[in-house]
Amino acid sequence: MGDDVEGAARALGRRDALRRAALGVGVGVACANASPALALSGMNAVKDTREGYEFLYPVGWQEIQVDGQQAVYKDIIEPLESVALNVYPTQRKSVAEIGTAEEVAKTLVGKALTAPGAAGKVLATSERTDKDGHLYYQFEFVTKTKSYERHALTVVTVTQGKFYTLTTGSSEKRWGKMKERLNATVGSFNVYY
Repeated sequence: MGDDVEGAARALGRRDALRRAALGVGVGVACANASPALALSGMNAVKDTREGYEFLYPVGWQEIQVDGQQAVYKDIIEPLESVALNVYPTQRKSVAEIGTAEEVAKTLVGKALTAPGAAGKVLATSERTDKDGHLYYQFEFVTKTKSYERHALTVVTVTQGKFYTLTTGSSEKRWGKMKERLNATVGSFNVYY
């Protein structure tokens, strides 16, 4: 399958950055975004015209810098509540060239989106196509370690030589409270080149 989903999104080297982003640790490159605007009740908007993406995230989350990640926003009180965007170069023209939604979800959860030593389980997958014909795969999964259980959503797409991976989530305990906002975050993610 598609070079193991683009080398599991270059994730074996980035797994630590993902974990640190979820825990709110790290330094690095800031996202060039438009000033947050109230786009939907309780949500802020991010738009990066250079990288060609936009998405919403919950009001109150703060931007943090994590080396190797395009954009990271997190709740300062609840460390497992965050959204992280990674952008990797690819030769693919569509995410469908990598595999099905189920294959991509299984590979990314197994190799990139789960912290070392954690167990990951894909709960559901879906796909959508935007008005410009970009195909997106979305999946829901849980990861469990000895110290926490996180419920997460990821959306991936490919366009203009870039593989985009946006992941958001919360602790399993707060999933019921956060589910609607986290679904709005992944549902709002769009590329426009």
